[in-house]
Amino acid sequence: DFRDAIVEVEGLGTVRGDVELHLRQRDWDAHGRGGDPNYNGVVIHGALEVESEQTRLYSGVQAPLVDLGALLNEPGPAEDGVFDFWHLLAGKGFARPESEATEVLERAGDARFMAKARWLGQSINDLGPDQALYQALMEGLGYSTNRRPFLELASRAPYGVLEAEAKQAAPDGRRRKIYGWLAACSGLTEAYTTRPRGMDPAMDRKEWRLFQVRPSNHPLRRIMGAAQITERYLESGLASGLVELAAGGNAAKLTKGLVVAGSDGPAPVGTGRARDLAVNAVLPFVHALGRWEGPRWSNALDLYRGFPKLADNELTREMKAQLLPAHWHGTVSNARRQQGLLHLSALLKGAF
Repeated sequence: DFRDAIVEVEGLGTVRGDVELHLRQRDWDAHGRGGDPNYNGVVIHGALEVESEQTRLYSGVQAPLVDLGALLNEPGPAEDGVFDFWHLLAGKGFARPESEATEVLERAGDARFMAKARWLGQSINDLGPDQALYQALMEGLGYSTNRRPFLELASRAPYGVLEAEAKQAAPDGRRRKIYGWLAACSGLTEAYTTRPRGMDPAMDRKEWRLFQVRPSNHPLRRIMGAAQITERYLESGLASGLVELAAGGNAAKLTKGLVVAGSDGPAPVGTGRARDLAVNAVLPFVHALGRWEGPRWSNALDLYRGFPKLADNELTREMKAQLLPAHWHGTVSNARRQQGLLHLSALLKGAF
C-alpha cells in the first residue's frame, strides 16, 4: 500500500521499506502475500483485527504488526512532529531554498538526467546501442510495479534476435510475430508460436505483479506497445530511428514517435507514457551516445531542459507536499523540475 516508506519503529529507529494494510491480519495470507516474494520488502503490517504481534513474510522474516484499531481514537501528531527532510538533503548538496525552488529543482533534475545517461552509457558499452535503448524502453513500459520483469524480458528476448527474425517475416506480419515472441517469453500467455533461437526460456508468471493492475496497464498490453515500437523502427534500427527524432529538437515529434494507438481499447502506449519514455529513456540515451557519435546529438540535454511537464505521479505529488510550501508548487512546471523532485526522493531513500 505504501512503497519505500520512511517510518520510525520503536526499538529499531528509522527504517525504510513497504507498508501493507489490511482489515484483518489473516488477510495477509488470504490475499497471498505470505507466498509472494514481491512483499519481502514489507517492514510494517497494519490491521484493524490482529491475532499476533508479527506477520511472517515469504523470506521467513517477521514484520512487526501494528494494531490500527488501537490507534483510531489517538490524537494526531503535533505540527512540530513533521520530519524535516531538507535537513537530510542539505547533507547531500541540496539545502532548503530560501525564496523559491527553481534552482535546486533544476540542479536535482539535471543530476537525475546525468545519472541515467551514465548508466545508459555503460549499457551502450556493454550491450551495444540498440539493446541498451531497448532495455531502457522496456523498463519504462513496466511502470512502477513491473519494471524488473520487463527488464528481465528484454534480457531473455534480446533486440538483436527480434530484429533478425522479424526482418525475415513478411512486412504485414512482423508486428504480430514480435508480439507473439515477447508474450511467449514473458510466461504470461500460452506459447502459440515457437520462440526463435537465441531467446532464453520463458519467465515464470509469478515474476509479474498482476494484482489490482488495471486492464489498460496489464503487462500484455504494454508488451503489445513494445512490439509495435520495435516493428516501427525495424528498418532504421531502434537506436538510429529514435536518435534521428530526438536530433530534430522537437518534443512533440519525439513523443509522437513513441505513441502506440489502440485499435480495440486504450492505447498500449498513450501520450503520457510516451512522454515519460522520451524523458527517462530516449533523451538520456541520446546524451550518452554523444560520447561515441560526437556533437551531432549534443542537443539532448537542451531538449530535456525544455521538455513540457509530464503527468504527476504519487511520488511527485508527495514530494511537493513534503518539501515545498503551497505557493511554490507552481514552480514545478516542466519535466526537468519534476525529475528534480524524483531525484530528491531517491536521495532521501538512500539516507536510511
